Amino acid sequence: ALQDTKTMNVTIEDAGPCRKVLKFEIPKETIESEFEKKTLEVCGTVELPGFRKGYSPRKLVEKRFGTQIKDEVKQSVVNESYQKALEEHKISPVGDPKFSEIKMESGQPLNFDVTLEVWPLFDVDHYKSLSLKRKSAAVMNEDVENALQSMSLRKAQMTVVKDGGVKQGNQVICDCKVEVENACVWEDDDVEVTVVNGAVVAHTTISDLVARMEGIKSGEVCTIDAQLSNNFPHAEYRGKPAKLKLTIKEIKQLVPPPVNEDFARMMGLDSLEELRSNVRKQIEADKKNWSDEVLKNQLLDILLEQVKFELPQDLVNHHTEQRVYKHQMDLYKRGVPLDEIQKQTETIKNASSDSVMRELKASLILDKVAEKEKVFITENEVENRIAEIARAYNTDRARVRKQLERQGSLSYLRNEMRESKVINLLLNEAKITDE
Repeated sequence: ALQDTKTMNVTIEDAGPCRKVLKFEIPKETIESEFEKKTLEVCGTVELPGFRKGYSPRKLVEKRFGTQIKDEVKQSVVNESYQKALEEHKISPVGDPKFSEIKMESGQPLNFDVTLEVWPLFDVDHYKSLSLKRKSAAVMNEDVENALQSMSLRKAQMTVVKDGGVKQGNQVICDCKVEVENACVWEDDDVEVTVVNGAVVAHTTISDLVARMEGIKSGEVCTIDAQLSNNFPHAEYRGKPAKLKLTIKEIKQLVPPPVNEDFARMMGLDSLEELRSNVRKQIEADKKNWSDEVLKNQLLDILLEQVKFELPQDLVNHHTEQRVYKHQMDLYKRGVPLDEIQKQTETIKNASSDSVMRELKASLILDKVAEKEKVFITENEVENRIAEIARAYNTDRARVRKQLERQGSLSYLRNEMRESKVINLLLNEAKITDE
């Protein structure tokens, strides 16, 4: 262990919210003592040519291993001084410390700085008997009917429209010609076009396609004036005004099945009454979860408003970068073009930063309440939670535990369970009125 740590000089300066700079000065006597100790240790263990182990002349040892001894002394003095300062001043760093350049010169004290972030200091006093308003989770008949109609739409099939014209949402099969200055410059047969605003026709986005095509019947020609896009196949016509001529060959529309007994059997149930009952139960569960989530967010909003503190910026940046990366990967998997993802990055980053700060502050506040109320999670509770996860994924708990340990996620699971316990405690003690 490092000797003479009591004689080291440490000054601590605030360098912003949750950021401190520790300035060290280690006396030259401490450095010399450590160098002497390390040199004697090497002399006693090294074996140089022509000398028995432990009997090599000191001058030869210093000449051969002097630089290595100096580096090891510097490293051990710096590390032990830093750890000793953290213990003596009860500092809990967040993340990795940043050390200044460290130069150790013979006959001189060793000076270096360490910049680090620390957890914020705050207290939580008023967290019991909070006034909250619970949103209604009542399920109306209209909710059930709307859900059934949505289910019916998901089972809808395309049917050819024999009479009548094009309507919004229809799909049309047409032959397409593009004319520039009365000359046909591009054509394609049997083109499928979905009649919605913003649809692409002939590589060109038509913002008001519904108004242009509505009412057109099979066999008729729909002429659309448009400016050709930069994606048009023939570069010489890009950006030029053109006429898109669509000869309608077939009109199709989505026709959902009627919500009746046959539909219920299509959904795997015996009757329409049973289907309605199942849908109502699902809506009730969803609305209850929504109402509980709103109540939880009200609780957190009150706590966050009462307790004000800054967060370590490096910690926020780290979590924000993780959130942004995950969001970008989600967009990429959904097929969003890379250039579009890049355009959204700054917006995603700002939104993620705000969300991360809220989550981190809420987590720290709940942790403080847990300390005050002596809320903890037992190993038995952790095992029960692991068993729940195993059942949900139809696997065994040993495999789930092994995966959590491999990912280093067990501590996150315990923390999540502890926070949930605290929230339930505060909700049980809150004054809740129904809206």
